[in-house]
Amino acid sequence: MLCIINIIETQLTCRQLEKKLKRLFFYIATASLLLIVGFTHAQNRFPDRPINIIVPFAPGGGNDLVARLVAEPLSEALKQSVVVVNKTGAGGSIGTSYVAKAAPDGYNLVMANNSNVTYPDIEKLAARKPSYEMNQLEPLAMFSNDPLFLVVRSDSPFKTALEMVRAVQAKPNSIDYSSSGNLAPIHVAFELVGDTVKASFNQIQYKGVGPAFLGLLGGEVQTTFLNPAVLSANLSSGKIRVLAVTSDKRQILVPDAPTMIELGIDVKYSLWFGLFVTAGTPNEIVQRLRDAIKETSKSEKFITGMQKAGFLMEYREGPDFKKYYTEDSVKVLKVLQKVVKPEPVKN
Repeated sequence: MLCIINIIETQLTCRQLEKKLKRLFFYIATASLLLIVGFTHAQNRFPDRPINIIVPFAPGGGNDLVARLVAEPLSEALKQSVVVVNKTGAGGSIGTSYVAKAAPDGYNLVMANNSNVTYPDIEKLAARKPSYEMNQLEPLAMFSNDPLFLVVRSDSPFKTALEMVRAVQAKPNSIDYSSSGNLAPIHVAFELVGDTVKASFNQIQYKGVGPAFLGLLGGEVQTTFLNPAVLSANLSSGKIRVLAVTSDKRQILVPDAPTMIELGIDVKYSLWFGLFVTAGTPNEIVQRLRDAIKETSKSEKFITGMQKAGFLMEYREGPDFKKYYTEDSVKVLKVLQKVVKPEPVKN
């Protein structure tokens, strides 16, 4: 019936119509095959242009240092240039959002830390819309996992962490500490301690870890937390005293410093750094990146650089890394939900 209708309307014979349809199907099949072959070829030759590692914080910080230590050996593993690009602002959310919303082609990675993972949930606690969600990012690998060291100036009246705790318990908010920014790792660490000992410290915010440490040395605050990299660079100065560490065991960097847990303060917290790529990136490209990153993590150049910078290496691959940071963020958010309040609705 259809054939008869077509003959009437187009004055074509069934045989002519059949030939035209076959030709059309051939063109469609050929075009589809070319698309598949072209896509597969693009994946097989990945990367064919420079890859960016986006650092969502200012130069000189932990994210930036690890990214620059990763870049050269990763470039060698991929046989392609790897460029570190700082995209700062909004507590690290601008650079992270850039990668979360980038084309899923593997050419933009982000060197993130704990605060980048908790950011979306914190924004929701504050009744704000986050600029990205963690499901927009695919974890590649974690490189380091550094505990934080509670420090004071060497002329501080506090000789132990317990002395400081008793003082702040007796007089809440009487002890000022410097942080690298609101809800950044130093702030989180003090909130965890404060929640455990039922006391509150007073946060003085600075723009980064370096300025926060200078605030301590300059006498503007009484205490802060330092990561191993900053601490190791300043231990020999004689200007600071280490009171405790947030790991579950003592650290070789300062073996005399007790853990918080040893002191009866049930706090374990560390600052990690790891690479993510845009979610939706083809599996073959994700695996290519993971293989190259694993090779990078074993290179002598990278290991030596991390050790000299004072980072404590702890390599975790994608799935294990995701399990780790998910569990860690749940623990942190239980405390932060007591701190972060919804912003008042503007009229």
